Amino acid sequence: MSPRIYKLTFILSFFILTSCVDETGIEDAPPAYEVNILTLGDSRVQGNRPNHESYRFELWKNFIENNWTVDFLGPNVDTSEYPPVEGINFDNNHGGVGGYTTKSLLFSLEEMLAEVEMPDVILLGIGGNDLVLNVPNEDAIENIHGIIDILQDHNPDITIFIEQIAPAVSEIYTEENLAIFNGFNDAIATISQERTTQDSDVISVDMASGWYDVLLADEVHYNTLGAKVVADKYFNSVNLNLER
Repeated sequence: MSPRIYKLTFILSFFILTSCVDETGIEDAPPAYEVNILTLGDSRVQGNRPNHESYRFELWKNFIENNWTVDFLGPNVDTSEYPPVEGINFDNNHGGVGGYTTKSLLFSLEEMLAEVEMPDVILLGIGGNDLVLNVPNEDAIENIHGIIDILQDHNPDITIFIEQIAPAVSEIYTEENLAIFNGFNDAIATISQERTTQDSDVISVDMASGWYDVLLADEVHYNTLGAKVVADKYFNSVNLNLER
């Protein structure tokens, strides 16, 4: 079944009557979704509380509060403390690594995928370190194509959400490197069109629009407000593109 469409699974009437009714006679609602999600990227994905935030907790919170059943995959474990949501502890697995470039992720991805269940959905936020290191956009984009190749070979039905990344603090941009930054994000939008197949959607998520310095904890990383903005954009895109 394509991960593009996740429909509610209705349980047999007998099972509902015998197993899903509590002592008050009220039926428990079945979960809206069940989907495995692998978050991939750099330090913005990894997070480093209390210094800066990842979007992952706020996104997971959105899922829980909207009756999604999700499993965050990844070989890495976030050991920071997070409050439970509706009595459920944060799913702290992820695939974010501080300092990763597109090349770093490309070269490590096969090994990472071998350590986790097959993901239905990828959330990919990468490229910021390439820009900091002055990696030419064409090289970074070629690496991202390679990352998508691996993911679609691993699961031909995979859905990939890829960030048009949020900018760093505005004062560091010259006219020249702002043009490079915008060129990178424009290329991400093109990738989403080029790499979507009949079975595998590649969907760009615009994190740059409506972004302000007040959303940053330092020059490049999210604070709590910024993490929430990114999480909400991801959730809205996932909710729109993974149909009931």
